[in-house]
Amino acid sequence: MKQSVKFKFFNNRNGKSKGIYYSLNCGFKSRDNKINVKENIEIAKNLISKEKKVLIIPNQLHSSKCLIVRKNKSIYNCDGVVTRNDKFILGITTADCLPIIFIDYQNKIIGICHAGWRGLKRNIIKNTVNKMLQIGSKKSNIRVFIGPCIRKNSYEVSQEFINDMKFNVKGLWTKKDNKYYFDLPKLAKRRLNDLGISEVVDSKIDTFKNIKYFSYRRSMHLKYRDYGRNLSLVSII
Repeated sequence: MKQSVKFKFFNNRNGKSKGIYYSLNCGFKSRDNKINVKENIEIAKNLISKEKKVLIIPNQLHSSKCLIVRKNKSIYNCDGVVTRNDKFILGITTADCLPIIFIDYQNKIIGICHAGWRGLKRNIIKNTVNKMLQIGSKKSNIRVFIGPCIRKNSYEVSQEFINDMKFNVKGLWTKKDNKYYFDLPKLAKRRLNDLGISEVVDSKIDTFKNIKYFSYRRSMHLKYRDYGRNLSLVSII
């Protein structure tokens, strides 16, 4: 039987959580009821596969570290994971940062990473691709999917931020009404193109503007005490 790949960028609907975490909050680092979070993750997991698979969600650190998943261990301290083993579901949580899924359909190799500005600056994308190559993938086969994240018009940053990023790529940032706005997805696409990967599909969903997704910035803007996390999953079926 030919294997395929299934993935999904989940929104915040159809879960068990209440209040500011309504309703599919999948963030164990949030202050939400952990029983609800666990149930939410199970709901999402079952939508990817009914089979008994091991879910790997790294302990994310805003790093550039990516690890190969070959066995079930309790903690993966990193921001990217890759595998060619169909016994695993790979996941990451986000709340404005980019969830990026990598799929090599030909060689049945998958990857996923959490890419905020720190991760993008530190080359989390390059490291994730390199780990896929290490286990048998080819760059020409890799397809990339960028999920819901904060978009340029919503991502206000300081002039110091712009200067510190040290990128001369045209259109990465704009200045409007004396405010600076930065385009994280465009930076991610540039990183991918520089690696020779051009097959990129962007969801174009803005987590800050779309209330069907959790957003750290929107929650802070509304003066919430905490915020939920969106889940993204991928697995070889």
